Amino acid sequence: MIKISIRDLKDKAIPTAILHKGWYIDRVRINEPGQVFHSIADVNYITNPKILNTHVGFGRANEPRQAVFYGSILSEEIQQPRAVAYFETSDLLSNLHLHSEVVEVFTLSRWRIKENIEIVEMIYSEEALKQSKYVSDSVKNQQVKYAHMPLKDHYDLQGRFFSEEFARQDIQRGENYKYKISAAYANDLWNNTPYKGITYPSVKSLYKGQNVALLPEIVDRYLQLEVVGMFKFERKAGINLPIDCFKIATDIGPEGSNFKWTDFTPSLGRYFS
Repeated sequence: MIKISIRDLKDKAIPTAILHKGWYIDRVRINEPGQVFHSIADVNYITNPKILNTHVGFGRANEPRQAVFYGSILSEEIQQPRAVAYFETSDLLSNLHLHSEVVEVFTLSRWRIKENIEIVEMIYSEEALKQSKYVSDSVKNQQVKYAHMPLKDHYDLQGRFFSEEFARQDIQRGENYKYKISAAYANDLWNNTPYKGITYPSVKSLYKGQNVALLPEIVDRYLQLEVVGMFKFERKAGINLPIDCFKIATDIGPEGSNFKWTDFTPSLGRYFS
C-alpha cells in the first residue's frame, strides 16, 4: 500500500545535491571483542546473502535484505564525519548512561569520491532546519528554484512529509518497521529516477551531521577506499576519554584485498585530518 501510494503521487518534488569529486565519505563498523577486519568486503556494504537474509531489516533507506552503503560527510557543524558515522553505528552511545566504565572498538573506512555524484537530498525536516546550516541553505536554494512554479506549495508540503520520515527520532531497537515509508520512498526514487543516492541529516548527532545512503552500483563506480583505521572509545569512572586511532592500514592491498595493519603514530594523522 505504501509503495503504491508513493508511486501514484503526482508531480514529485526531487531536490538534488552534488557530492563533489575529491570529497570523502566516512563509514564505521563496530568490532566485536578481538575482531579485526582484513579486506574491503569487511568494511563495505553487505554482500553476504546469509547476513542480508538474517540480519538486515528495514533501514532509513533500505528494505529488508537490501544492501545499501551508509556513511557520513562533512558538515559545517561537525568537521569530523567519522564522529557522525560512529554516532550512527554505535548502540552503546544510546545507552551510555548505563555504563560508568566501558570500551568499544570501531573500524573507520574512508572513501574518496572519484567523480561528481548527483543525489537526492532530504532537507525539509523542521528540527534539521533549526540545527543544520547545510539544510537551511539548501531549502533556501530550492525555494528560489520553485518560487514561480504553480506547484510550489505542493512541493514544499511533499518535501516536508518525506523529510520528516527520514528525520524520525522515535525509532527504537526492534522497531525497524517504522522505516517503511522512508525505505519505500528511497526505492521509488532509485527505481524511477536517475538518482541512486540520498543525503539526509543525522538523527543521532541531533541533525548537526550529514549522512548519505548509496546503492552498491554507485559505490563500485564512484568511490575509492583510501585508508582504514581502528579507533577506541573508552569511558572510565563516568568520564569519556578522547577517541584515539591505535591501528591504521594505509596499505590496503590490491583492490582492498589485504589490509596491512600498523600501529598509529602522530605522523600518520594526516590520513584522518
